[in-house]
Amino acid sequence: MNKYILDTIRNNSRSLLRQLTLPQQKAVNEIIRGLFTANTPILRHLAQNPEKGAKRQGDKYSYHLKQIDLKKKVELFSLNRVKNEVKKNSIIAYDLTDIAKDYAKEMEKISRIFDGSKRKGANGYTLHGVGLNNILLKLEVHDGEVNTTNQIRKKIVEELSKVFKKKGIWVFDRGNDDKAFFKFLRHIVKAQFIARLKLNRQVVMKETGAIMRVSELPPGHYTVYLMNRNNNKVDIRYEYTLVIHNHLDGKEPIRLLAYLKDNYGDEQILTMYLERWGVENIYRRTKTKFNLEKIRVLEYQKFVNLIALIQFALNLSTITFIQIQKLTCSLISGALFCYRKFLRQKSLTFNLDSFISFLTYSLKPLIVHHKKTPPDQLTLFKTGI
Repeated sequence: MNKYILDTIRNNSRSLLRQLTLPQQKAVNEIIRGLFTANTPILRHLAQNPEKGAKRQGDKYSYHLKQIDLKKKVELFSLNRVKNEVKKNSIIAYDLTDIAKDYAKEMEKISRIFDGSKRKGANGYTLHGVGLNNILLKLEVHDGEVNTTNQIRKKIVEELSKVFKKKGIWVFDRGNDDKAFFKFLRHIVKAQFIARLKLNRQVVMKETGAIMRVSELPPGHYTVYLMNRNNNKVDIRYEYTLVIHNHLDGKEPIRLLAYLKDNYGDEQILTMYLERWGVENIYRRTKTKFNLEKIRVLEYQKFVNLIALIQFALNLSTITFIQIQKLTCSLISGALFCYRKFLRQKSLTFNLDSFISFLTYSLKPLIVHHKKTPPDQLTLFKTGI
């Protein structure tokens, strides 16, 4: 069973190792395995060789991470797993997440971010993420010295829409409420989308021509226009669907702007939007199962490569979890049997989170380097005559 897991990791890692030197390949393999066994990106904790010190191995990983570029390879690996499965109404979820590093002021390209968990500003990094069919296609570190958030967002959507041949429905949370972006999606990319709106978003009712804030409208289904850039003229070139729905009792209605090529009911549109939570769950796994926020490397290239390897480890876990449920060969059946036994022992539920815990449990534990006892000291005085 361990052989199946190790072979799966090794076989899927090959796409990342092409064009790397043998020392680089060895380092990347050890880091990937260490991410599973240690569940942390702290380099010295990923040590795999019992004959060498953990710090020495961590320094080796750090050196090689500076010399290579894994981001595009990991994205291609992820994309190849889903691009043939994209259908006309597949949900493609885009969202931002953050890594707060308040006490790491020397990390390269660190900037001010909004820490979503503490609801306040902090030092750290913003990450652009895209999820599809539980696979994390993008986990891109935002480089504010080169592009704005909006520029990166447009680049990501345009790039993936081209790969998917305009299939799929993009879903955005209210942090992406931007009428220029909506027009870009509709006119330039010609992508279907559903976006949650902020309360102060103004729309123009097609039926009456009235300019209304969405917070002033009762629940219902509307056809609307948006105002132009300067808010002094109605842009009647493009119609949008506005859905306002009371999805939870006692909560504010959810307000969704959509451009969809087929007719969908309000409940269907709401359900498609709520699938966006899939990418939120992926973010949660990167932070709880692989401790994404504990990255400590100071140099930007090392940081980007470690983020890419965490993305790879998470996607590899998802792919393996799906495979053990579909395939029936004896080796895979044995892995599934051991996983179910692990669930009974640990009183866990059959899901991806527990499966990642099972991988950690199944692989050889991280090597612990015991402290050596100090050598015997020479006495200062002779003991004999």
